[in-house]
Amino acid sequence: LNRKLMRDFRIYMAVGGMPQAVDAYVKGKNFTEIDAVKRTILSLYEDDFKKIDASGKITAMFHSIPAQLSKDTKRYVISSATGKRKSKKDEELLYDLADSKTVLLTYNSTDPRVSLAMTKDLKSYKMYLCDTGLFVTLMFMDRPAAENDIYAKLLSDKLPANLGYLYENLVAQMITASGRELYYHTWEKKGSTHYYEVDFLISEGSKINAFEVKSSGSGKHESIREFCRKFSQNISKA
Repeated sequence: LNRKLMRDFRIYMAVGGMPQAVDAYVKGKNFTEIDAVKRTILSLYEDDFKKIDASGKITAMFHSIPAQLSKDTKRYVISSATGKRKSKKDEELLYDLADSKTVLLTYNSTDPRVSLAMTKDLKSYKMYLCDTGLFVTLMFMDRPAAENDIYAKLLSDKLPANLGYLYENLVAQMITASGRELYYHTWEKKGSTHYYEVDFLISEGSKINAFEVKSSGSGKHESIREFCRKFSQNISKA
């Protein structure tokens, strides 16, 4: 039963929720054809972005989302997307992108003990796509649709471990769909240049629930273990 439900779950990840993509799946189209439908949707997004910003910066920010998530950095960096030094105008374009409802922003909470909303760092955030099906296509836009083997790997649960951020995108979408804002938390490891990170936090009464997302198995989960140790009085579930 679990295998059946997880396969349905992964089919949803591959198809997404856009009506045209769902319709193609229901009509029995293969995933190459469904991917072509999603590419058309992404092309329409780009046309709309250019109407807002003819310079192409919004489009560059949008296309940079998978690459920036794959680097596992603490925050989204606009200059990495545009190739230019960040300006005040870029921040305005970021909000235009957020207002387009095509992306989801998650903000770093600097102190989860107090309040997620009150400790939101507006300069430290990450971005996901509103639709995980489109996210799968955006990840591999450089490949022709016919060459995509990612769908076979996804459906058979054989995604490489470094694609765990695909599942992160889905969890971000699920939390947002439940009416919650997105938050995460990072903090430095003592005596190291590395840092701990908990992927998502949500409030529950006076406490918080913490989420660490893995693509398969349990693997290592040092960050959430340390988070539970550090904030033991504030956690409902982890």
